[in-house]
Amino acid sequence: MSESERMLLDSPPRTEKSSRGNTDLADAVSLFKSIIDNQFASLSQQLISEQKSSAQNLSKKLKENTASKLRGEGNRIQFSFNEEVVEDIDRLLEVVKDSSVAVSLLKEIRSKLQRRNKLIRIADSSPAGWKTVNEYETNDYASDSDDDKKIRSAENRALRSNRRGRGRPTPYSRPTSAAGSAAQLNTGMHGVPGLGNFRPYSRRTPQPTDICFKCFKPGHWKGRCPLNFADPQSSSAFSAGNSQGQK
Repeated sequence: MSESERMLLDSPPRTEKSSRGNTDLADAVSLFKSIIDNQFASLSQQLISEQKSSAQNLSKKLKENTASKLRGEGNRIQFSFNEEVVEDIDRLLEVVKDSSVAVSLLKEIRSKLQRRNKLIRIADSSPAGWKTVNEYETNDYASDSDDDKKIRSAENRALRSNRRGRGRPTPYSRPTSAAGSAAQLNTGMHGVPGLGNFRPYSRRTPQPTDICFKCFKPGHWKGRCPLNFADPQSSSAFSAGNSQGQK
């Protein structure tokens, strides 16, 4: 047997080499695919987490901006608290996705809080305040009516109700003065200023600055002039003296 024939007999068949090569190639492709899939899954989770975080930050800023526009401090506090509860409910919804009852209850609570915040914003922006909310909630509307029209209609009714409640303005009345006060003494019997000197049950007495029209001396009046009680001669002499002095 020649050397070439012996080499041919010792070498493996070509089919066996081809089979081994195909197996190695398949293993390499499978390994590469597994690596790519793992990296893609990790990248996808990272992107989803970043998007969720970005969305939460944006939502938080929008809610803070909305709360800052509310004029009433109490409304701002209540609105912010409700928004925090809504965020907690959203996190719970992600955890209890398998429980349909829990999900239903959480969604119901979330809906109530969101509606409450809507009513807070309506009351805060309306001149009639919470009366507009009462009109908005207690009146029925057609299902196809616009929500803005509902709010405006409720606000108009609330403002009309406020005007009716105020009634006609009362005329200005002078406040009643205390008994014996200076304001009462300066006011007459019928409430007319300037008639305080004509009090019905008090008699004015002579003042040091008053002048008697008989003797023209201060401190008394003519009816109580000392000349009325003096002797006629002195009275006549006093009168004559006054007459000569006047001449």
